[in-house]
Amino acid sequence: MKIIADSGSTKTQWIVVSNEGKQTSFFSQGINPYFIDAKEIEQLVKTCFVDFDLSDVKDLVFYGAGCALPDKCAMVHQGLSAVFSNASIQVHSDLLAAAHALFGDKSGVACILGTGSNAAVYDGNEFSNRIKSLGYLIGDEGSGSYIGKQFLQSYLRDLMPEDLSKAFEQEYKIEIPEVLDRLYKKPFPNRYLASFTAFASEHAHHGFIRNIIRNSFQDFIKYQLKTLHFDSKLPIGFVGSIAYYFQDILKDELEASGYVPGQIIKEPIHNLVKFHL
Repeated sequence: MKIIADSGSTKTQWIVVSNEGKQTSFFSQGINPYFIDAKEIEQLVKTCFVDFDLSDVKDLVFYGAGCALPDKCAMVHQGLSAVFSNASIQVHSDLLAAAHALFGDKSGVACILGTGSNAAVYDGNEFSNRIKSLGYLIGDEGSGSYIGKQFLQSYLRDLMPEDLSKAFEQEYKIEIPEVLDRLYKKPFPNRYLASFTAFASEHAHHGFIRNIIRNSFQDFIKYQLKTLHFDSKLPIGFVGSIAYYFQDILKDELEASGYVPGQIIKEPIHNLVKFHL
């Protein structure tokens, strides 16, 4: 049995491939080693696989947010190893998942626009250049958490148009103490910020929202793509819900900056299964 997993900060998608080739897919909470430790990973994964014979799992390939550095990969590996004791386990970054899913063994610029954001130049085998991922506090331009932060700021500072503000208030009933509590005391503040992009999707026709999204993508291009210094003829591919649902604005901004938009996919997991099988 083989397992391939793709994890963002919000959710993890697992695909279990049986010895006969049958595929079973399901979701769990996101696994990001910046927010949970090895023991918590072990407990979370155990609850996901209660209906499987874990001794039959021989290979596990895990791609995850927060898995760019060796110590974070080791933490995830430790948590997974405690569950899948008979398996050969590989832990890779979510950015490599994007590269494998978008380009396979061909070159391009692999990008993520989901809860967080990231970008790197891929030569068909490895990354030749990549940005410094700074996380939701001082980076993640263009991401769900970045866009959600702009919504909160505009609402709480009374900068949102009245019609939109009323709709936002009716849907979320937000108070400043609650916001500060969620951001500074409770776990997963990046997910909390990104949750407001659901409102953006529902009201995507509104000019105010489109401007926030457009400005966020312009920041992604300015602070991430332009710092990579790659051949502008390379296709730029994206994975993630933000890129997928707002791809019309994203493509406009890429073309306006002289870039070539490539494939945009919501979830890379099915392409990853093809890549590994």
